[in-house]
Amino acid sequence: MEQQEMKKRIVAELNAAKETGTVTAKNIHQIVKQAVSDVAAQSKGGADKIRPLVKDAVAAAMEGLKDSEADVAENIKAAVEGALDGVRSQKDQTVAAVAKELREIEEKFAAEKAELAQIVRDGLQGAKEAGKNCSDEIMAQIDSVAAEIKLSCTELLGLTRETVKQAVKQAIETGDDVKETVTNIARDATENAMKEGHLRASRMKEVAAKVLSAAVEAAEESGKEISEVAQGAFNGVQKGLAQTVESVGDKVEEFIHDDLVRTKEDLETLEQLFLETAANVAKRSGDITKKALNDLIEQTEQTTSVLKEKSSQAAKKIAEQLKKTGQDAVKTTSESVSKMADVIAEESLELGKISVAVARGAISGMLQGAKDALHKGKGDE
Repeated sequence: MEQQEMKKRIVAELNAAKETGTVTAKNIHQIVKQAVSDVAAQSKGGADKIRPLVKDAVAAAMEGLKDSEADVAENIKAAVEGALDGVRSQKDQTVAAVAKELREIEEKFAAEKAELAQIVRDGLQGAKEAGKNCSDEIMAQIDSVAAEIKLSCTELLGLTRETVKQAVKQAIETGDDVKETVTNIARDATENAMKEGHLRASRMKEVAAKVLSAAVEAAEESGKEISEVAQGAFNGVQKGLAQTVESVGDKVEEFIHDDLVRTKEDLETLEQLFLETAANVAKRSGDITKKALNDLIEQTEQTTSVLKEKSSQAAKKIAEQLKKTGQDAVKTTSESVSKMADVIAEESLELGKISVAVARGAISGMLQGAKDALHKGKGDE
């Protein structure tokens, strides 16, 4: 009944607009949008409700616009966009509210993290001050422990990138076992940074890029040992990620179910994410670094790396844990992702054809050419 009333309303309001000579694309859009929005606000349904709602709205608009002297193509566009904006209106408001909440949470998270970092700094300073009245030996031991703790907290303190860069520069100047030393620097920096948060694909990429780029930048600025540093940094980041993954695999029973599902999916793509990150660093680097990293990427793709091995093992442990809980979330997620990927591929191909056709028609600066191209693009399907 609601949709029948909506159709009558759209027809009536468009007929009134025709009588007063106010049939414009903007007016049509607003009439259809408001009518649809009012119905959608009272309906909680999925595609089974949305599709017929839009269908009825557009059909009513076409009926109400019969014999109108306005541009037919513009009328149709306004009606369809109005109907879609109408069904989106409620959800758009919800999404905007959630986005606002998310921004507020992110701001709070950043503030809390900054406060935590200051607590660590103050705590370490307090420990040092406690040693001022002690013997030189005790004071030295306290300083050593404080430095060790601070080194493990470089990510929290925002010091990871510069610490790696300075460490690599010193390793180059020393000149002894540069490649192995850089490997250890990058490994420890990566592992320490990953301890500061959850294992997520986005964090893995961020940390890997930070450590790898800092190391190669130090070498390129020094102008020495560039290839050795690139190789050492690549190997070190890979080992650091592998050690992080291994520790995750040992603690799968501590994860809540949703974390298990997400972590498994991230682990299955970890090596590819790492190689993509290395490739991006290579693109921004000099010729020597670029060649060294690209060679390592190619070698890794042809072998079973320690990162791939550890990732696979951890993913298998998580899969076993998911089976124990009796959940089919992984299967469901995979099926949903696969189905959505098919939809995206099909729609992208269609829109790509239309987009190129429209662009070529629009180059001439003639609106009609663009419309003809759009029509032709649809007809080629």
